[in-house]
Amino acid sequence: MGSRMSKHLVKRTIAGYKKVNKISAAENRAWLEHLSIEEARKIFDDLHQKADDWKKNGGNLRVLEKRRTDSKVKGRKIFIRLARQLGLL
Repeated sequence: MGSRMSKHLVKRTIAGYKKVNKISAAENRAWLEHLSIEEARKIFDDLHQKADDWKKNGGNLRVLEKRRTDSKVKGRKIFIRLARQLGLL
C-alpha cells in the first residue's frame, strides 16, 4: 500500500500550485500582449488543422482523452521524481 502524504505537504503543494498558476497567468498575459495578428492566425490555423486531422482519423473522443490522460500521468511521474530528488517526498 502507498504511503500517505502529510497535511503539511499537501498544503505546501497546493500553495506551490497557486504560485505557479499566478506566474503562468502573468507569462501568458505578457506573451499575448506581444502576439502579432499573423502569429495568432498561424496558431489558429495549426489548431484547426489538428482538429481536421483528428476528425479524418475517426474523431474518437476516447482516444483523445486517453492521450490527454497519458500525458498528465507522465507529467505527474516527472513531478514526483523531481520532488523525491529534492527531498520533498
